[in-house]
Amino acid sequence: MSRQVSSSITGGYGYNAATREQYAAVARMLSMQAQNLLALASSWSATALQLRSRRYGTICPALSGISPAAGSDHVTLPYGRLERGCYDQAARCRSLGQELSVLASLLVRAHSLYSQAESTTRSLITKMVSAGAALSPGYAAAGFGVLAAGGAVSSSLESGRFNLVGALTSTALIQEGMLSVLSRYVNAAGLRPGGGVDRSAGILAQASSRINDAVQGKLLLVNAVHAQTPVVRETHDVAGALANLRALGAQRIGAGSSSGLDYGTIAIQRYRDAKGNASWLVTIPGTDGKADSPFGWPQNLEVMSDDPRQRMNADGARLVAQAMEQAGIGATEPVALIGHSQGGIVAASIAADMKNRYRIEHVVTAGSPIANHPVPNSTWVTSIEMEDELVRALDGAANPVRDNWLTISGHVQGAEAGPPRITPDGSCSPSGSPDANPFTAAEVEDAGGNSEISHHMQYHQAAYRNAADLGSPALQRHDEHFRHIVSGRLEETSYWQGRVYSGPAMAPLEHDGIRSLGPRKP
Repeated sequence: MSRQVSSSITGGYGYNAATREQYAAVARMLSMQAQNLLALASSWSATALQLRSRRYGTICPALSGISPAAGSDHVTLPYGRLERGCYDQAARCRSLGQELSVLASLLVRAHSLYSQAESTTRSLITKMVSAGAALSPGYAAAGFGVLAAGGAVSSSLESGRFNLVGALTSTALIQEGMLSVLSRYVNAAGLRPGGGVDRSAGILAQASSRINDAVQGKLLLVNAVHAQTPVVRETHDVAGALANLRALGAQRIGAGSSSGLDYGTIAIQRYRDAKGNASWLVTIPGTDGKADSPFGWPQNLEVMSDDPRQRMNADGARLVAQAMEQAGIGATEPVALIGHSQGGIVAASIAADMKNRYRIEHVVTAGSPIANHPVPNSTWVTSIEMEDELVRALDGAANPVRDNWLTISGHVQGAEAGPPRITPDGSCSPSGSPDANPFTAAEVEDAGGNSEISHHMQYHQAAYRNAADLGSPALQRHDEHFRHIVSGRLEETSYWQGRVYSGPAMAPLEHDGIRSLGPRKP
Protein backbone atom coordinates (compact mmCIF):
# COMPACT_ATOMS: atom_id res chain seq x y z
CA MET A 1 0.00 0.00 0.00
CA SER A 2 1.37 3.43 -0.93
CA ARG A 3 1.21 6.26 1.57
CA GLN A 4 -0.16 9.76 1.10
CA VAL A 5 0.00 12.97 3.10
CA SER A 6 -2.67 15.64 3.28
CA SER A 7 -1.70 18.99 4.77
CA SER A 8 -3.30 21.74 6.79
CA ILE A 9 -1.79 25.20 7.13
CA THR A 10 -1.61 27.50 10.14
CA GLY A 11 -0.25 31.03 10.27
CA GLY A 12 1.70 32.81 7.56
CA TYR A 13 -1.36 34.83 6.54
CA GLY A 14 -1.13 36.88 3.39
CA TYR A 15 -4.52 38.64 3.58
CA ASN A 16 -6.75 40.39 6.09
CA ALA A 17 -9.75 39.10 8.05
CA ALA A 18 -12.27 40.49 5.56
CA THR A 19 -10.68 38.61 2.67
CA ARG A 20 -10.55 35.45 4.75
CA GLU A 21 -14.26 35.81 5.50
CA GLN A 22 -15.00 36.11 1.77
CA TYR A 23 -13.20 32.84 1.14
CA ALA A 24 -15.08 31.28 4.06
CA ALA A 25 -18.41 32.43 2.57
CA VAL A 26 -17.53 30.82 -0.76
CA ALA A 27 -16.55 27.59 1.03
CA ARG A 28 -19.85 27.56 2.94
CA MET A 29 -21.80 28.13 -0.29
CA LEU A 30 -19.97 25.28 -2.03
CA SER A 31 -20.61 22.99 0.91
CA MET A 32 -24.31 23.91 0.97
CA GLN A 33 -24.69 23.29 -2.75
CA ALA A 34 -22.88 19.98 -2.34
CA GLN A 35 -25.39 18.91 0.31
CA ASN A 36 -28.28 20.01 -1.92
CA LEU A 37 -26.93 17.96 -4.83
CA LEU A 38 -26.44 14.90 -2.63
CA ALA A 39 -30.02 15.29 -1.38
CA LEU A 40 -31.20 15.60 -4.99
CA ALA A 41 -29.26 12.43 -5.86
CA SER A 42 -31.15 10.60 -3.11
CA SER A 43 -34.44 11.91 -4.52
CA TRP A 44 -33.61 10.66 -8.00
CA SER A 45 -32.71 7.23 -6.58
CA ALA A 46 -35.98 7.14 -4.62
CA THR A 47 -37.89 8.05 -7.79
CA ALA A 48 -36.22 5.16 -9.64
CA LEU A 49 -37.33 2.76 -6.90
CA GLN A 50 -40.89 4.08 -7.11
CA LEU A 51 -40.92 3.59 -10.87
CA ARG A 52 -39.71 0.02 -10.43
CA SER A 53 -42.53 -0.61 -7.95
CA ARG A 54 -45.10 0.92 -10.30
CA ARG A 55 -43.78 -1.08 -13.21
CA TYR A 56 -44.44 -4.41 -11.54
CA GLY A 57 -47.52 -3.23 -9.69
CA THR A 58 -49.41 -2.04 -12.77
CA ILE A 59 -51.90 -4.44 -14.36
CA CYS A 60 -50.53 -4.81 -17.85
CA PRO A 61 -51.68 -7.60 -20.18
CA ALA A 62 -48.23 -7.74 -21.79
CA LEU A 63 -46.49 -8.31 -18.43
CA SER A 64 -49.11 -10.78 -17.16
CA GLY A 65 -48.99 -12.90 -20.33
CA ILE A 66 -52.58 -12.07 -21.32
CA SER A 67 -53.06 -11.03 -24.93
CA PRO A 68 -54.84 -7.69 -25.12
CA ALA A 69 -58.24 -7.68 -26.74
CA ALA A 70 -58.46 -6.79 -30.37
CA GLY A 71 -58.63 -3.09 -30.88
CA SER A 72 -57.42 -2.35 -27.31
CA ASP A 73 -55.62 0.99 -26.92
CA HIS A 74 -53.81 -0.04 -23.71
CA VAL A 75 -50.25 1.39 -23.51
CA THR A 76 -47.54 1.29 -20.80
CA LEU A 77 -44.92 3.88 -19.83
CA PRO A 78 -41.28 3.00 -20.70
CA TYR A 79 -40.51 2.17 -17.09
CA GLY A 80 -37.10 0.63 -17.81
CA ARG A 81 -35.84 3.68 -19.67
CA LEU A 82 -37.24 6.07 -17.07
CA GLU A 83 -35.64 4.06 -14.24
CA ARG A 84 -32.25 4.10 -15.93
CA GLY A 85 -32.58 7.83 -16.53
CA CYS A 86 -33.30 8.44 -12.85
CA TYR A 87 -30.25 6.44 -11.79
CA ASP A 88 -28.11 8.35 -14.31
CA GLN A 89 -29.33 11.65 -12.90
CA ALA A 90 -28.63 10.43 -9.36
CA ALA A 91 -25.07 9.48 -10.33
CA ARG A 92 -24.46 12.89 -11.94
CA CYS A 93 -25.81 14.78 -8.94
CA ARG A 94 -23.83 12.62 -6.52
CA SER A 95 -20.61 13.08 -8.51
CA LEU A 96 -21.02 16.84 -8.76
CA GLY A 97 -21.96 17.06 -5.08
CA GLN A 98 -18.86 15.14 -4.05
CA GLU A 99 -16.66 17.32 -6.26
CA LEU A 100 -18.12 20.50 -4.73
CA SER A 101 -17.61 19.06 -1.24
CA VAL A 102 -13.96 18.28 -2.02
CA LEU A 103 -13.53 21.75 -3.52
CA ALA A 104 -14.91 23.36 -0.36
CA SER A 105 -12.54 21.28 1.76
CA LEU A 106 -9.56 22.21 -0.42
CA LEU A 107 -10.50 25.89 -0.23
CA VAL A 108 -10.65 25.71 3.56
CA ARG A 109 -7.25 24.00 3.77
CA ALA A 110 -5.56 26.21 1.19
CA HIS A 111 -6.58 29.46 2.88
CA SER A 112 -6.39 28.29 6.52
CA LEU A 113 -9.95 29.51 6.99
CA TYR A 114 -10.55 27.83 10.33
CA SER A 115 -6.98 27.42 11.51
CA GLN A 116 -7.50 29.86 14.36
CA ALA A 117 -10.45 27.85 15.66
CA GLU A 118 -8.48 24.62 15.20
CA SER A 119 -5.50 26.06 17.09
CA THR A 120 -7.80 27.22 19.89
CA THR A 121 -9.41 23.79 20.09
CA ARG A 122 -6.06 22.04 20.14
CA SER A 123 -4.77 24.40 22.82
CA LEU A 124 -7.90 23.75 24.87
CA ILE A 125 -7.42 19.98 24.57
CA THR A 126 -3.79 20.33 25.68
CA LYS A 127 -4.85 22.39 28.69
CA MET A 128 -7.60 19.93 29.61
CA VAL A 129 -5.21 16.99 29.35
CA SER A 130 -2.65 18.86 31.44
CA ALA A 131 -5.21 19.74 34.10
CA GLY A 132 -6.62 16.21 34.21
CA ALA A 133 -3.19 14.62 34.39
CA ALA A 134 -2.16 17.02 37.16
CA LEU A 135 -5.26 16.19 39.24
CA SER A 136 -5.11 12.45 38.68
CA PRO A 137 -1.76 11.38 37.25
CA GLY A 138 -2.46 7.68 37.79
CA TYR A 139 -5.67 7.66 35.75
CA ALA A 140 -4.06 9.85 33.09
CA ALA A 141 -1.10 7.50 32.76
CA ALA A 142 -3.42 4.50 32.59
CA GLY A 143 -5.56 6.14 29.89
CA PHE A 144 -2.49 7.07 27.90
CA GLY A 145 -1.24 3.50 28.20
CA VAL A 146 -4.55 2.06 26.99
CA LEU A 147 -4.55 4.35 23.94
CA ALA A 148 -0.94 3.53 23.16
CA ALA A 149 -1.51 -0.22 23.54
CA GLY A 150 -4.57 -0.12 21.31
CA GLY A 151 -2.67 1.78 18.65
CA ALA A 152 0.25 -0.65 18.84
CA VAL A 153 -2.08 -3.63 18.42
CA SER A 154 -3.75 -1.97 15.43
CA SER A 155 -0.47 -1.15 13.67
CA SER A 156 0.88 -4.63 14.40
CA LEU A 157 -2.18 -6.26 12.84
CA GLU A 158 -1.94 -3.94 9.84
CA SER A 159 1.73 -4.64 9.18
CA GLY A 160 1.62 -8.33 10.13
CA ARG A 161 4.40 -7.96 12.68
CA PHE A 162 5.03 -6.30 16.02
CA ASN A 163 4.91 -2.56 15.36
CA LEU A 164 4.83 0.31 17.86
CA VAL A 165 4.13 3.10 15.36
CA GLY A 166 0.42 2.95 16.13
CA ALA A 167 1.18 3.81 19.76
CA LEU A 168 2.46 7.18 18.56
CA THR A 169 -0.36 7.92 16.15
CA SER A 170 -3.14 6.93 18.57
CA THR A 171 -1.85 9.29 21.27
CA ALA A 172 -0.88 12.20 18.99
CA LEU A 173 -3.68 14.50 20.17
CA ILE A 174 -2.74 14.31 23.86
CA GLN A 175 1.06 14.06 23.65
CA GLU A 176 1.67 17.79 24.12
CA GLY A 177 -0.58 17.87 27.19
CA MET A 178 1.07 14.84 28.78
CA LEU A 179 4.56 16.21 28.13
CA SER A 180 3.51 19.53 29.60
CA VAL A 181 2.46 17.81 32.83
CA LEU A 182 5.58 15.69 32.93
CA SER A 183 7.70 18.82 32.62
CA ARG A 184 6.14 20.23 35.79
CA TYR A 185 7.42 17.31 37.83
CA VAL A 186 10.89 17.59 36.28
CA ASN A 187 11.01 21.34 36.91
CA ALA A 188 9.88 20.95 40.51
CA ALA A 189 12.46 18.21 41.12
CA GLY A 190 15.13 20.46 39.62
CA LEU A 191 14.14 23.29 41.97
CA ARG A 192 13.01 25.41 39.02
CA PRO A 193 9.20 25.29 39.29
CA GLY A 194 7.13 26.76 36.51
CA GLY A 195 8.09 26.93 32.88
CA GLY A 196 7.55 24.24 30.30
CA VAL A 197 9.32 21.50 28.41
CA ASP A 198 12.19 23.80 27.46
CA ARG A 199 13.01 24.33 31.12
CA SER A 200 12.85 20.58 31.74
CA ALA A 201 15.21 20.03 28.82
CA GLY A 202 17.66 22.47 30.40
CA ILE A 203 17.50 20.70 33.76
CA LEU A 204 18.01 17.27 32.22
CA ALA A 205 20.77 18.60 29.95
CA GLN A 206 22.81 19.65 32.98
CA ALA A 207 23.27 15.98 33.80
CA SER A 208 23.22 14.49 30.28
CA SER A 209 25.82 16.91 28.93
CA ARG A 210 28.27 16.05 31.71
CA ILE A 211 27.81 12.34 31.09
CA ASN A 212 28.11 12.82 27.34
CA ASP A 213 31.26 14.94 27.73
CA ALA A 214 32.83 12.26 29.89
CA VAL A 215 32.03 9.54 27.36
CA GLN A 216 32.33 11.40 24.08
CA GLY A 217 34.74 14.20 24.92
CA LYS A 218 34.66 17.98 25.03
CA LEU A 219 36.71 18.94 22.01
CA LEU A 220 35.08 19.65 18.66
CA LEU A 221 37.01 19.35 15.42
CA VAL A 222 35.37 21.16 12.51
CA ASN A 223 36.87 20.21 9.19
CA ALA A 224 36.13 21.45 5.67
CA VAL A 225 35.58 18.38 3.46
CA HIS A 226 34.97 17.90 -0.23
CA ALA A 227 32.27 15.87 -1.99
CA GLN A 228 33.30 13.55 -4.80
CA THR A 229 29.86 13.82 -6.39
CA PRO A 230 27.25 16.62 -6.17
CA VAL A 231 24.95 16.26 -3.16
CA VAL A 232 23.57 19.71 -2.28
CA ARG A 233 22.71 21.38 -5.55
CA GLU A 234 21.69 24.87 -6.57
CA THR A 235 18.16 25.74 -5.52
CA HIS A 236 16.02 28.83 -5.13
CA ASP A 237 12.90 27.48 -3.45
CA VAL A 238 11.91 25.57 -0.32
CA ALA A 239 11.03 22.38 -2.21
CA GLY A 240 14.51 22.20 -3.71
CA ALA A 241 16.13 22.95 -0.36
CA LEU A 242 14.14 20.10 1.21
CA ALA A 243 15.39 17.74 -1.51
CA ASN A 244 18.96 18.82 -0.76
CA LEU A 245 18.40 18.32 2.97
CA ARG A 246 17.17 14.79 2.36
CA ALA A 247 20.11 14.02 0.06
CA LEU A 248 22.68 15.29 2.58
CA GLY A 249 20.99 13.47 5.44
CA ALA A 250 21.15 10.21 3.49
CA GLN A 251 24.96 10.38 3.57
CA ARG A 252 25.02 9.73 7.33
CA ILE A 253 23.61 6.23 6.88
CA GLY A 254 25.34 5.45 3.60
CA ALA A 255 22.08 5.58 1.68
CA GLY A 256 23.21 8.32 -0.67
CA SER A 257 25.61 8.42 -3.58
CA SER A 258 29.30 7.63 -3.18
CA SER A 259 30.10 11.26 -2.45
CA GLY A 260 32.70 10.62 0.22
CA LEU A 261 30.66 12.62 2.74
CA ASP A 262 29.80 11.11 6.08
CA TYR A 263 27.75 11.73 9.20
CA GLY A 264 28.06 14.98 11.12
CA THR A 265 28.27 17.02 7.90
CA ILE A 266 26.48 20.25 7.01
CA ALA A 267 26.51 22.29 3.80
CA ILE A 268 26.91 26.04 3.33
CA GLN A 269 26.13 27.64 -0.03
CA ARG A 270 27.01 31.15 -1.17
CA TYR A 271 24.82 32.85 -3.78
CA ARG A 272 25.52 36.17 -5.50
CA ASP A 273 22.99 38.34 -7.31
CA ALA A 274 23.48 40.61 -10.33
CA LYS A 275 24.42 43.53 -8.07
CA GLY A 276 27.24 41.55 -6.46
CA ASN A 277 25.46 41.01 -3.13
CA ALA A 278 26.07 37.68 -1.38
CA SER A 279 23.46 35.56 0.40
CA TRP A 280 23.79 32.20 2.13
CA LEU A 281 21.91 28.92 2.61
CA VAL A 282 22.91 26.56 5.43
CA THR A 283 21.65 22.93 5.25
CA ILE A 284 21.67 20.94 8.52
CA PRO A 285 20.65 17.24 8.68
CA GLY A 286 19.26 15.68 11.86
CA THR A 287 20.41 13.31 14.56
CA ASP A 288 22.71 10.55 13.35
CA GLY A 289 23.60 9.02 16.75
CA LYS A 290 27.22 8.20 15.94
CA ALA A 291 29.60 7.90 18.88
CA ASP A 292 31.74 10.91 17.94
CA SER A 293 29.12 12.95 16.10
CA PRO A 294 28.07 16.45 17.22
CA PHE A 295 24.53 15.43 16.24
CA GLY A 296 24.15 12.62 18.78
CA TRP A 297 21.07 11.81 20.82
CA PRO A 298 22.15 13.58 24.07
CA GLN A 299 22.64 16.90 22.26
CA ASN A 300 18.89 17.14 21.59
CA LEU A 301 18.24 18.13 25.21
CA GLU A 302 20.79 20.92 25.08
CA VAL A 303 19.42 22.59 21.96
CA MET A 304 15.87 22.40 23.36
CA SER A 305 16.83 24.15 26.61
CA ASP A 306 15.38 27.49 27.69
CA ASP A 307 18.94 28.66 28.45
CA PRO A 308 20.66 30.21 25.40
CA ARG A 309 24.08 29.28 26.79
CA GLN A 310 23.11 25.62 26.90
CA ARG A 311 21.64 25.77 23.41
CA MET A 312 24.75 27.29 21.90
CA ASN A 313 27.03 24.98 23.89
CA ALA A 314 25.48 21.93 22.22
CA ASP A 315 27.94 20.29 19.84
CA GLY A 316 25.66 20.65 16.82
CA ALA A 317 25.12 24.37 17.41
CA ARG A 318 28.87 24.85 17.91
CA LEU A 319 29.58 23.06 14.64
CA VAL A 320 27.14 25.22 12.66
CA ALA A 321 28.24 28.46 14.32
CA GLN A 322 31.90 27.77 13.68
CA ALA A 323 31.34 26.59 10.12
CA MET A 324 29.34 29.76 9.37
CA GLU A 325 32.21 31.86 10.70
CA GLN A 326 34.88 29.94 8.78
CA ALA A 327 32.81 30.01 5.58
CA GLY A 328 33.00 33.80 5.77
CA ILE A 329 29.35 34.75 6.25
CA GLY A 330 29.19 38.52 6.79
CA ALA A 331 27.16 40.15 9.55
CA THR A 332 24.92 42.03 7.10
CA GLU A 333 24.51 39.29 4.47
CA PRO A 334 21.11 37.55 4.44
CA VAL A 335 21.11 33.93 5.60
CA ALA A 336 18.55 31.14 5.32
CA LEU A 337 18.85 27.93 7.34
CA ILE A 338 17.07 24.64 6.77
CA GLY A 339 17.22 21.62 9.06
CA HIS A 340 15.58 18.29 9.77
CA SER A 341 14.81 17.13 13.32
CA GLN A 342 17.78 18.15 15.53
CA GLY A 343 19.13 20.11 12.56
CA GLY A 344 15.99 22.25 12.57
CA ILE A 345 16.28 22.81 16.33
CA VAL A 346 19.87 23.94 15.82
CA ALA A 347 18.72 26.29 13.04
CA ALA A 348 16.12 27.83 15.36
CA SER A 349 18.75 28.17 18.08
CA ILE A 350 21.12 29.97 15.70
CA ALA A 351 18.31 32.33 14.65
CA ALA A 352 17.39 33.02 18.29
CA ASP A 353 20.81 33.25 19.90
CA MET A 354 23.00 34.66 17.12
CA LYS A 355 20.63 37.36 15.89
CA ASN A 356 23.16 40.02 16.81
CA ARG A 357 25.94 38.24 14.91
CA TYR A 358 24.18 37.22 11.70
CA ARG A 359 21.27 38.43 9.63
CA ILE A 360 19.10 35.31 9.78
CA GLU A 361 16.20 36.03 7.42
CA HIS A 362 14.47 32.65 7.08
CA VAL A 363 14.44 29.30 8.90
CA VAL A 364 12.87 26.15 7.42
CA THR A 365 12.41 23.15 9.71
CA ALA A 366 11.15 19.62 9.07
CA GLY A 367 10.08 17.54 12.07
CA SER A 368 11.63 19.93 14.61
CA PRO A 369 9.93 20.90 17.91
CA ILE A 370 10.83 24.62 18.06
CA ALA A 371 7.70 26.25 19.53
CA ASN A 372 9.58 27.41 22.62
CA HIS A 373 12.57 28.91 20.79
CA PRO A 374 12.61 32.74 20.97
CA VAL A 375 13.04 33.22 17.23
CA PRO A 376 12.85 37.00 16.61
CA ASN A 377 9.87 38.41 14.75
CA SER A 378 12.18 39.62 12.00
CA THR A 379 13.00 36.02 11.02
CA TRP A 380 10.52 34.12 8.88
CA VAL A 381 9.85 30.51 9.89
CA THR A 382 8.45 27.75 7.70
CA SER A 383 7.84 24.72 9.91
CA ILE A 384 6.73 21.33 8.58
CA GLU A 385 5.40 18.80 11.08
CA MET A 386 3.71 15.42 10.93
CA GLU A 387 0.67 15.19 13.19
CA ASP A 388 1.00 11.48 13.88
CA GLU A 389 4.56 11.27 15.19
CA LEU A 390 6.00 12.06 18.61
CA VAL A 391 8.92 14.34 17.76
CA ARG A 392 6.75 17.31 16.76
CA ALA A 393 5.12 17.24 20.24
CA LEU A 394 8.36 17.18 22.24
CA ASP A 395 8.17 20.94 22.84
CA GLY A 396 4.84 20.45 24.63
CA ALA A 397 3.30 23.44 22.83
CA ALA A 398 1.90 24.54 19.49
CA ASN A 399 3.91 26.79 17.21
CA PRO A 400 3.21 30.54 17.36
CA VAL A 401 0.58 31.78 14.92
CA ARG A 402 1.79 34.89 13.17
CA ASP A 403 2.19 36.27 9.67
CA ASN A 404 5.82 35.27 9.27
CA TRP A 405 5.56 31.86 11.01
CA LEU A 406 3.94 29.25 8.81
CA THR A 407 3.22 25.74 10.11
CA ILE A 408 2.37 22.94 7.69
CA SER A 409 0.86 19.93 9.47
CA GLY A 410 0.80 16.67 7.52
CA HIS A 411 -1.50 13.74 8.12
CA VAL A 412 -0.56 10.30 6.74
CA GLN A 413 -3.13 8.01 5.17
CA GLY A 414 -3.31 5.05 2.85
CA ALA A 415 -3.67 5.74 -0.85
CA GLU A 416 -7.16 4.28 -1.00
CA ALA A 417 -8.37 6.07 2.13
CA GLY A 418 -11.33 8.43 1.89
CA PRO A 419 -14.71 8.25 0.09
CA PRO A 420 -14.90 6.74 -3.40
CA ARG A 421 -15.19 9.01 -6.40
CA ILE A 422 -18.32 8.60 -8.54
CA THR A 423 -17.84 9.68 -12.14
CA PRO A 424 -20.69 11.04 -14.29
CA ASP A 425 -21.03 7.70 -16.10
CA GLY A 426 -21.73 5.98 -12.78
CA SER A 427 -18.35 4.26 -12.41
CA CYS A 428 -16.56 4.31 -9.06
CA SER A 429 -12.86 4.76 -8.27
CA PRO A 430 -11.26 4.84 -4.80
CA SER A 431 -9.44 7.91 -3.52
CA GLY A 432 -5.79 7.72 -4.39
CA SER A 433 -6.26 6.07 -7.77
CA PRO A 434 -4.76 7.88 -10.79
CA ASP A 435 -8.00 9.68 -11.67
CA ALA A 436 -8.75 10.85 -8.11
CA ASN A 437 -8.39 14.52 -7.17
CA PRO A 438 -4.61 15.17 -7.20
CA PHE A 439 -4.92 18.03 -4.69
CA THR A 440 -6.42 15.94 -1.89
CA ALA A 441 -3.08 14.41 -0.86
CA ALA A 442 0.49 13.95 -2.08
CA GLU A 443 2.06 10.53 -2.44
CA VAL A 444 5.09 9.74 -0.27
CA GLU A 445 8.12 8.80 -2.32
CA ASP A 446 9.84 5.56 -1.27
CA ALA A 447 7.38 4.90 1.56
CA GLY A 448 8.57 1.94 3.60
CA GLY A 449 5.27 0.20 4.30
CA ASN A 450 1.86 0.38 5.93
CA SER A 451 3.10 1.36 9.38
CA GLU A 452 6.35 3.27 9.67
CA ILE A 453 7.49 6.37 11.51
CA SER A 454 6.54 9.47 9.53
CA HIS A 455 9.56 11.38 10.86
CA HIS A 456 11.50 10.55 7.69
CA MET A 457 12.21 13.40 5.30
CA GLN A 458 10.09 12.03 2.46
CA TYR A 459 6.96 12.49 4.58
CA HIS A 460 7.76 16.15 5.22
CA GLN A 461 8.46 16.63 1.52
CA ALA A 462 5.04 15.15 0.70
CA ALA A 463 3.39 17.44 3.27
CA TYR A 464 5.02 20.49 1.73
CA ARG A 465 4.18 19.33 -1.79
CA ASN A 466 0.50 18.92 -0.93
CA ALA A 467 0.39 22.35 0.73
CA ALA A 468 2.00 23.84 -2.40
CA ASP A 469 -0.44 22.01 -4.69
CA LEU A 470 -3.33 23.58 -2.78
CA GLY A 471 -2.16 27.00 -3.92
CA SER A 472 -1.94 28.40 -0.40
CA PRO A 473 -1.29 32.17 -0.47
CA ALA A 474 0.51 31.89 2.88
CA LEU A 475 2.87 29.24 1.55
CA GLN A 476 3.44 31.24 -1.63
CA ARG A 477 4.43 34.28 0.49
CA HIS A 478 6.96 32.22 2.43
CA ASP A 479 8.38 30.61 -0.68
CA GLU A 480 8.74 34.02 -2.34
CA HIS A 481 10.55 35.31 0.74
CA PHE A 482 12.90 32.31 0.63
CA ARG A 483 13.50 32.87 -3.10
CA HIS A 484 14.30 36.52 -2.43
CA ILE A 485 17.06 35.49 -0.02
CA VAL A 486 18.52 32.59 -2.01
CA SER A 487 18.69 34.55 -5.24
CA GLY A 488 21.26 34.99 -7.95
CA ARG A 489 23.88 32.48 -9.03
CA LEU A 490 25.31 29.70 -6.88
CA GLU A 491 28.93 30.65 -6.33
CA GLU A 492 30.16 27.99 -3.92
CA THR A 493 29.02 24.95 -1.94
CA SER A 494 31.21 23.96 1.00
CA TYR A 495 30.79 20.99 3.31
CA TRP A 496 31.76 21.01 6.98
CA GLN A 497 32.19 17.91 9.09
CA GLY A 498 32.31 17.80 12.87
CA ARG A 499 33.87 15.26 15.21
CA VAL A 500 33.83 15.30 19.01
CA TYR A 501 36.77 13.73 20.82
CA SER A 502 38.61 13.66 24.13
CA GLY A 503 42.30 13.80 24.96
CA PRO A 504 44.97 16.37 24.23
CA ALA A 505 44.09 19.22 21.93
CA MET A 506 44.84 18.48 18.31
CA ALA A 507 46.76 20.83 16.09
CA PRO A 508 44.45 22.89 13.89
CA LEU A 509 43.97 21.51 10.39
CA GLU A 510 43.91 23.77 7.40
CA HIS A 511 41.87 23.41 4.23
CA ASP A 512 42.19 26.25 1.74
CA GLY A 513 43.64 28.41 4.50
CA ILE A 514 40.76 27.76 6.93
CA ARG A 515 41.60 26.72 10.47
CA SER A 516 39.20 24.01 11.54
CA LEU A 517 39.74 23.17 15.21
CA GLY A 518 36.74 23.96 17.38
CA PRO A 519 36.97 25.57 20.83
CA ARG A 520 36.92 23.62 24.07
CA LYS A 521 33.67 23.58 26.00
CA PRO A 522 33.72 25.66 29.19
